[in-house]
Amino acid sequence: MKKLTIIALVVAITAVFTVSATANDWNLYGSSRMATFYTSQDLGKSLEEVSPGQFIAVQNRDDANQDNISDLRWNLQTNSRIGAKVKGDKVEGQFEFGVTSDGGGGNVSTRRLYGIWKFAEGWGLKVGKDYTPIIFFLSGQVFNNDSGLKKLGVAYGDRRGQIAVEGKLGPGMLKVALIDPSTSTLSTPSSTTEVIIPKFEASYQFNLSDAMSFHAFGGYQTYDIKSANLLFGGTDSRSVNSWMLGLGADMNFGPFYVKPQVSYYQNGAAAGWLNANYLTATKRGFVEDFNANFGTAIPVDTVSTEVLDGNNLMAMMAFGFKPTESLGLEAGVGYVGFDTDSIQGISIKNNYMEYYLQAVITLAQGVYLIPEVGYRDFGDLETDTPFGISAPDVDEGSLFYAGAKWQIDF
Repeated sequence: MKKLTIIALVVAITAVFTVSATANDWNLYGSSRMATFYTSQDLGKSLEEVSPGQFIAVQNRDDANQDNISDLRWNLQTNSRIGAKVKGDKVEGQFEFGVTSDGGGGNVSTRRLYGIWKFAEGWGLKVGKDYTPIIFFLSGQVFNNDSGLKKLGVAYGDRRGQIAVEGKLGPGMLKVALIDPSTSTLSTPSSTTEVIIPKFEASYQFNLSDAMSFHAFGGYQTYDIKSANLLFGGTDSRSVNSWMLGLGADMNFGPFYVKPQVSYYQNGAAAGWLNANYLTATKRGFVEDFNANFGTAIPVDTVSTEVLDGNNLMAMMAFGFKPTESLGLEAGVGYVGFDTDSIQGISIKNNYMEYYLQAVITLAQGVYLIPEVGYRDFGDLETDTPFGISAPDVDEGSLFYAGAKWQIDF
């Protein structure tokens, strides 16, 4: 009986797929990607207390007492995928599953799953999980699972659940979306988040010609952090307001191309637009952390519920040259600047830089070998302090990598 049930289920699924396939155009695809890279990471410097209120920079080491770590990355990239694009008369969609390996095992995850209703000529309503409107793929960087300078110079909103409208407007494409929010309690203990409205993103790409386009984008998100007031009872509430704006271009001049972009953020990490290392804290928590690290006792408003805003300027530039159909060259640089608002004379800032150089070699149709070298400078953490307190810069370290990505699309 169990075997008959399984057979009936398989027949039913096959029948549904057959009916769907006759009504729609199905295009199955896959991409297998291997990363083969050598890395060398300098762990930088950390602070060591010599006496109360005085610090010097010393070597930062791992559990094996190393200050430099060499490693080999030889693995199926996490963005290897299988999927399909489905096109119908008024409805189309796409699903895509990521495939990762761990030794002899592996995992499958949903990268994209959405449908589009084409309610008017050139316009569609998108429902599901997909790339958000602020994303423009400008960099071809392949290290770290095709990093592409994402959040390291290039604006990136991830693949998230959304309800979006996109379509042709004048000489370009407009995209507007209400998106699943990203939240963080900003290291506040015994807290929870309260979200009332979804994240908002919008972009417009102006196509000057087939070879040249410009784009503008922006986003906004807000949520509240709720925590217990341990002094007076009741509940503290603090709002975390995030916004961002950016401009960019994709310019091609025969075999050459240039792709720049610049964007600015307030509390961008709290909205998931930047990496978590750029998260700030409440004003109270920020000063208390400063006091704990530097052995000081800066006065602080112990009932403050305000968030210390973090500000980021991000920029990138990619240059390319494609002399033949089987060979392309690209160089890129990314920058992320970070600073916090000042509270009681204290603020921090950091400047991150990334560089890479690659060759894209097409061995056959759908077969690619992409050697690449790159360098990441994690910057120096600088602290502006009151009352002449000594706070030396902290070297955050660096990373050098060299190797190649191997890719076969099918």
